[in-house]
Amino acid sequence: MGSVFLRGDSWVGDYRINGKTRRKTFGKKGIVTKTSAKEMLKKIEQKVKLGQCDMLDTEIPTLSDFSKEYIKHLRDTVQKKSWYRYEYGLRRLIELHGNKKLSEITPKDVDDYKGLRLRDAKPATVNREIATLRQLLNLAKRWKKFFGENPVSISKLLPENNQKERILTYEEEAKLLSLCNPYLRAIVVTALHTGMRKTEILTLKWSNVELEKDLITIDQTNTKTKKARRIPINSAMRTLLLEQKLKSGGSENVFLSKSGTPYKFHDSLKGVFERTCKSAGIAGFRFHDLRHTAATRMIEARASIVAVSKILGHSDIKMTIRYSHPDNSLKEAVELLTKRFSDSVTDNSTDKRKIEN
Repeated sequence: MGSVFLRGDSWVGDYRINGKTRRKTFGKKGIVTKTSAKEMLKKIEQKVKLGQCDMLDTEIPTLSDFSKEYIKHLRDTVQKKSWYRYEYGLRRLIELHGNKKLSEITPKDVDDYKGLRLRDAKPATVNREIATLRQLLNLAKRWKKFFGENPVSISKLLPENNQKERILTYEEEAKLLSLCNPYLRAIVVTALHTGMRKTEILTLKWSNVELEKDLITIDQTNTKTKKARRIPINSAMRTLLLEQKLKSGGSENVFLSKSGTPYKFHDSLKGVFERTCKSAGIAGFRFHDLRHTAATRMIEARASIVAVSKILGHSDIKMTIRYSHPDNSLKEAVELLTKRFSDSVTDNSTDKRKIEN
């Protein structure tokens, strides 16, 4: 058992971890009572027994410090191509709580952050940011640099409508393509004719394109699901690829930026794409919605759900079914009953005339 005693004007407690005596200051006399200090020491000793407290508070890193380790882990160990997005997602959290130790971040901090960010960001954006914090804390816990329950898991993510996608009309597509610069146009057309993600398009190499077989192969290192997939090349895409081959000048990359160099992961095209959409009068449309548009058009053209799911690289076919517009299918089913009823009435009328004659 540890002990509580006065050191100067503060209550201090001694406890042992791994055979070593450690000391914890609980607060000044008059503000913290000896009884309260004993209760706090008791909680520490309980954590020690559970293996949840094998490091000093001084050894627990701040959010700002550990975020660097987290991003380095994503970039170098996990080799996540979109690591910079996680870095960006942590930016505002670090501005607010960067100096706090990981153990000092509370569910209330997360709740307050959600309320603050909702003033100028959508629930989906806020969720991505706090989900990144949750992943960071889980990694710290695995590395024994943080103990206790994850505050994001207690606070929970915000409710959001994940089924809401913006689909491009054919009129909007024509307007958008007419205003795209040649570099952006090639990328937009590719998204519309393959359903590929933006990162998959920007990192596409000629070694992944088989024009003689009309196939594009996306390596598992470049897919979100970490599974390779093959996408057929249609006639429009084949023409575009032949044009890109002439423009590439021997580069291993299919798509090159305006400067003639391969796109970097930081070159998100977000700015130029948003400006082009604005010029075309297309509101509320993201680059990723091009992928949704491709999926919807394939389904509307009666393509197999399984085939579309494979082309998009969905890990679960339920993700693809949302493009099938079940309300239309139900209406078509009811219309079939009308047709059957009409045929039945016609047949009965014919039979009646035969009997009368």
